[in-house]
Amino acid sequence: MRGKALLGWLGSNAEALIALVIAVVAGVLGLTGVASVAHVNSAILVTLAALSLALLRERWRSEADPDTRKALLTAQASLQKLPEQLERINTVDGMLSDARAALDEAAKVRVLTGNEISRVLAEARAEAKEWIFRGGTATFVRAVVIPECVRRARQNRRELSIRLEILDPANHELCARYANYFRRMVDDPNEDERSWTTKETQVELYATILAACWWQQRYPRLKIAVGLSSTMTIFRWDMTQSCMVITERGPRFPAMLIKEGRFYYDYWRNELDESFNQARPVHLRRAQLLSDDPTVEEARELFARLELRLPDTYSDEDVAEVVRHAVAPENPYA
Repeated sequence: MRGKALLGWLGSNAEALIALVIAVVAGVLGLTGVASVAHVNSAILVTLAALSLALLRERWRSEADPDTRKALLTAQASLQKLPEQLERINTVDGMLSDARAALDEAAKVRVLTGNEISRVLAEARAEAKEWIFRGGTATFVRAVVIPECVRRARQNRRELSIRLEILDPANHELCARYANYFRRMVDDPNEDERSWTTKETQVELYATILAACWWQQRYPRLKIAVGLSSTMTIFRWDMTQSCMVITERGPRFPAMLIKEGRFYYDYWRNELDESFNQARPVHLRRAQLLSDDPTVEEARELFARLELRLPDTYSDEDVAEVVRHAVAPENPYA
């Protein structure tokens, strides 16, 4: 069987073998000088003729075999479509990559509930070098965040940056809308929001501004800025250098946690920066030196210097309440 296969192979490739033998013999004779240049050139012509004959026979076989011809045409058509198919594959691969990235980012947004919100905020305060807030009155920030962050910064002798964007207390209509909104959102008569009034909202806002000045004078390495917004928001944003927490009305309601390094974190930071830039700045450097327990007169003078003069309807008791909320605040969620 092997002999027949060898003979068949030799018969199928006879022209190529003849060309190879002639080329080898002519080359050797030419190099050794046995054959003349004319003989070598003649051998080259014979070799080319043998190769041409082999090519013609191979082409004839291909054209004579319809299956082979059909296969070649099919292969040619497939090769012509290959670039388009590769482009589609690249497009699908890009879509899959984008989808994987979006799913990965979504997985980094955690939903917090109950005590988990308080725990995450406590961990954020423990390492906070900066605190950015945007919301309503910043009551929790004034009562818990600023005192604790200042205490830890003083212990570690490090700088602390705090930025607050709150409602404008001089905008009576805005404060009324804020109080009315949350009154309408609760059904339980025992909820604190049921008793919110426009004046109470303004008192909380004035207290936050006074507290910012008071704490800035108590810790020189504290850099604090306050901006007054002309629009109401129902959310509150608390952002540090490591994370951001978005809540609505305290730990009783679900919150979202976004870690630093995710593009959602950067997007929200840009949003908060732009929002603060549009807010009315409070020039805290104009504040006079406040005592440890500011008096009513000191408070009135402070807001006059800040160009946020208290309403003429505010009695001394009202101003004293502002001071008390600023210097000795209570945790609203305790």
